[in-house]
Amino acid sequence: MARIASLLIDAAAASGALALALALKRSVPLILMYHGVSARRGAPDGLRNYDGKQLALAFFIKHLRLLRRSRRVIPLSELVAGLEQRQDMSNAVVITFDDGYENNALVAAPALADFNMPAAFFLTTGLVGTESCIWTDRLEIALDRTDAVSLELPGGATLPTRSLADKRRALISVKAMLKLRASQRVEEIAKEISRRLGVADICAEGDYRFMCWDQARALVRTGFEVGAHTVTHPILSNLPFDEAVLEMLGSKDSIERETGQCSSTFCFPNGKRSDFSVELIEVCRRHFKAALSSERGAATVEDLFELKRLSPAGPGRGETLEWLLLRTR
Repeated sequence: MARIASLLIDAAAASGALALALALKRSVPLILMYHGVSARRGAPDGLRNYDGKQLALAFFIKHLRLLRRSRRVIPLSELVAGLEQRQDMSNAVVITFDDGYENNALVAAPALADFNMPAAFFLTTGLVGTESCIWTDRLEIALDRTDAVSLELPGGATLPTRSLADKRRALISVKAMLKLRASQRVEEIAKEISRRLGVADICAEGDYRFMCWDQARALVRTGFEVGAHTVTHPILSNLPFDEAVLEMLGSKDSIERETGQCSSTFCFPNGKRSDFSVELIEVCRRHFKAALSSERGAATVEDLFELKRLSPAGPGRGETLEWLLLRTR
């Protein structure tokens, strides 16, 4: 059934029906959430980018063309100010990027500049300018490279890793398990799992690399917003309150020190409602003007410190952007 629905949506998009409907429909204000834009060509192999977090440049450019035809792409700060003042923000769209991958600066930013479109980039500041991977990427790389036929997890459970399908299921299971752990232990456990898979030495490369501070400063000089996404990308609700605050404000301080300014909007890592607390929202109220979640939906003033977003990226070419924009209310 899902395959049939996808084919019908594709046919509607190809015929121009979705584009016409989009041009005729006034939209609620929306924030789009991306992570990376990849210049790589050809289909991904192995586990690399299995979840489509790194959207192919060709599809990103198609998104920008569609937005130029049918929507008003504005800076995040302008949307936040408009929501605060309860202005009519119909048809406004904001583009955001989470984590701080180097391809944000090398691939996404030039494409955005070609279309004269603003965007906001949120940095995991402890990874900026390093060869380190975010722990989810570390697991993906380790499982992709391993020749092991099984993985014994800390605690005794064993997962098969013989086939690509096995590895995908293992990756999903391990990520879900670690997201429930105290954040101080997650990086340590991810490294131990890599060792058990026989892939101990992992350095970020290609689309897994994070930008450096010179690249972040160049984004600011070009007119893009650069904002705080914590220091080490923990799930904040898994941390003691004081450590969570240090993660949030330490990231903000680093960006201000290195680039001269920081977006007045904070971006919660992982971003589901269970990933941050009411107390941390209050911290945002004292130090920021707004905050981003990853819950799906329109941007509203009622949710100013947990603004909802839409993710048009995904496996392969991502979700059909026309349909995503049309069905969101």
